[in-house]
Amino acid sequence: MPDPPLDIQKMLDVLPAMVGYWDRDLRNQLANHAYVDFFGKSPEEMHGIHIREVLGEELFEKNVQFMEGALAGKAQLFDREIRTPSGEIRYTQASYVPDVAEDGEVRGFFVLVTDITERRRIEEELARSHARLAEAERLARLGSWDWDVAKGKMTCSDGLFEIYGITAEDFDASYDVGSSKWVHPDDRDFVEQEMRQALESGAPVDFEYRIIRPDGRVRRLHSRAELIADADGTPLRLTGTAQDVTELHAAAEVLQTASDLGRRAAEAHGLRDRPARSKDDLAKLLTHRQIEILGLVAEGLSNPEIASRLYLGESTVKWHVRKILKALGVANRAQAVARYLSAEPGRR
Repeated sequence: MPDPPLDIQKMLDVLPAMVGYWDRDLRNQLANHAYVDFFGKSPEEMHGIHIREVLGEELFEKNVQFMEGALAGKAQLFDREIRTPSGEIRYTQASYVPDVAEDGEVRGFFVLVTDITERRRIEEELARSHARLAEAERLARLGSWDWDVAKGKMTCSDGLFEIYGITAEDFDASYDVGSSKWVHPDDRDFVEQEMRQALESGAPVDFEYRIIRPDGRVRRLHSRAELIADADGTPLRLTGTAQDVTELHAAAEVLQTASDLGRRAAEAHGLRDRPARSKDDLAKLLTHRQIEILGLVAEGLSNPEIASRLYLGESTVKWHVRKILKALGVANRAQAVARYLSAEPGRR
């Protein structure tokens, strides 16, 4: 038994896109339900109507060049903002496909119109989000980066390019810090060591290094990075941030100088300050950053408070505390604080 004939109109009516056919006189010969509903017409009103009456004068004038192109035998594809009869603004993508007879004559053109309003709104929101992120990075003098370990490719945010004083076109996406002309020559081996440590240990890294901008200015950056690995522990990506802390360091140096002057003035008047803490013994076991964190632990600060004070991630502080306990051979924070205070002059 032969298959029943296809009902083309029924097939077209179930499609969400608008489908129609307009002859050489720009009169409608076919329109599916989506087409009819979008323009607020009934099927009876749509059949035989001139396209100008459907689109309206303004939209017709905008689209007539594409109609003429289709009737000249050339396919057309374009985006268009359309106001529906209810007054709603919709964004569409229209395709006009010529209907060419065997003798080469163009008898009309098929129309396929897709409503891309939601896609357009998502794209616009992404653009706004990107703009907000870029502005936030600019104000914080912060940038972000992501290193694809397998491909050896680095991607950076606009904020990071601004810190380095370069453009995306200036940046070589292949990661090779050892030969980077932007990292200060004296810091390249150190930066490479920190990055490799993150890969090998899987622990967060937190370090500072210097860069040289194209204008010759040296800037100091504070960078944090964390490893993203698969279920088997294979490194996938190293992602991190870098913040320009040049001015913060300069301000700290000014404050330190002022503090030193105040201490000397007090000593000159016989008002000696309490002796500074000696960390010589601890320096043999801990890094400068770990001594700094241990000092804040001794002041009673929690991990979140230390993270906020030092502009670190809380996970980074936790990692450093574990390292401190292990290096000092103690079981808890209280014992570590006791060890720290025992190294302080006047408490021995």
